[in-house]
Amino acid sequence: RRTLVRFPAYRQAGALYKPYDRAARRVSNFDIQISDLNYMLSTLSQQTIIQLASKVVNTILGVAIVALMTRALGTHGFGEYTTVTSYLQFFAILIDFGLTMTAGRILGEAKYDEGKLLGNFLSFRVISASIIFLLAPILSIWLPYPIELKIGIALTSLGFLASTISQSLSGVYQAKFKTHLLGLADMSARIILLAITWLAYQKSLNLNAYLIALVIANVINCVIILWQLKKFTNLSFQIDWQIWRAIWHTTWPVALTIAFNLIYFKADTLILSLVKPSADVGLYGAAYKILEVLLALPAIIGGLVLPLAARAWVQKNMVELKNLYSGTFDALLAAGLAIMAGSFVIGTPLIIWLTGTEFAISGSILMILSVACAAIFLGNASGYFIFALDKQKKLIPMYALAALLALAGYIIFIPQYSYFGAAWVTVGVEIFMALVNIIFLWRNNLVPTLTRFPKILAATLLMMLTLMLPLPLISRLGLGIGVYLVCLWWFKLIPRMEPQKRNLVL
Repeated sequence: RRTLVRFPAYRQAGALYKPYDRAARRVSNFDIQISDLNYMLSTLSQQTIIQLASKVVNTILGVAIVALMTRALGTHGFGEYTTVTSYLQFFAILIDFGLTMTAGRILGEAKYDEGKLLGNFLSFRVISASIIFLLAPILSIWLPYPIELKIGIALTSLGFLASTISQSLSGVYQAKFKTHLLGLADMSARIILLAITWLAYQKSLNLNAYLIALVIANVINCVIILWQLKKFTNLSFQIDWQIWRAIWHTTWPVALTIAFNLIYFKADTLILSLVKPSADVGLYGAAYKILEVLLALPAIIGGLVLPLAARAWVQKNMVELKNLYSGTFDALLAAGLAIMAGSFVIGTPLIIWLTGTEFAISGSILMILSVACAAIFLGNASGYFIFALDKQKKLIPMYALAALLALAGYIIFIPQYSYFGAAWVTVGVEIFMALVNIIFLWRNNLVPTLTRFPKILAATLLMMLTLMLPLPLISRLGLGIGVYLVCLWWFKLIPRMEPQKRNLVL
């Protein structure tokens, strides 16, 4: 039958569409020959660089917000803020159902009408999230939290509902190669959040003021994302039970793994808040917040690569798939090592500079959690490709095992060692899951080449030496980042974009 080949990457590059007749093949198994793989990835490179640039700005804004809140609220007040947000994040991650990854994968396969599919994704998310965030404040009534925290949870639920809707639509932006718009929307919301936080800091307002600021920022971000989405795709609230079944069929294994992942990703803070004072939660939360803003990096890169990887797998183009995996693994390995090295060298003075001497112990916690952060980066590099291969169901037992080990570790070590126990258990579980993902792909003939590892290691060592120079802290940090980026470019670890137009043979 005759079909029109339409892919966002090609449309972005200005490729011509040609109908073709392949009666013996399914529509999703078409073959595309590309004259130059580098050009196919050039759009990906551009989007990644734009997103990374916006992420740098957003990270600076996020760190400034944390610095204001920690200085205004202290360890006890910031611990209460961390408890409220961690409790709601537990439900936000649970309700995600893996829909962001599912959206990118199904859009990449092009099996359904795009507008209809997006409308059903939106309705699926809005209805399910509304139910969950209505239940979240009700369930908190039975937890041993003071009444102020329970009011804060109810107050902040609306902001998390808006945030989950925004995140569910990010897969559409990724499949459309419009991710720079996500960065701009997030930047606008963070600027507003910083402004309101600064006002609350100047007026010495209480915890609820900072929670209201978070709600306003999340709602504004959601509105911007929905408004921008209508510019390049048809979007309306739709319910088609056939599409809902297809969405659930694709996403339920991811939803189950996310539920297990949730236990060892957020249970540490929740258990800490139940058995230790709010000050301990605040110290742990300060270190976690610094790394939390960086954990969006693997999602950015993985989300951009996912549609390409899913398409390469459908086409059985193993050469392209291996190149994508190797490049993604190396990029996230480089980022993870840089974060870990930087945390070990200047983690404590950076925490003190940002939050004050009251949070000095958070520097030691940051050093431990940076190891977990590097493991998460590598685990995500493999996890997105496992999903692209549609083999996530096979790892459900390993996620269940990791969840049980983490829960047991938190229950045993947090009461005795507080935040240090939580941090080290997190490290062990994240390393375990990263190894599981890597070994699983290894057995499916996807192996990271690691040919660029010596150059990545050399760049990391040069950055560490720069960070040790007898200079003011911010000068060392800026110079260290600059040296690292120059090394990555010099060693050709950053893809070179070629502006000239290439021909795509369909």
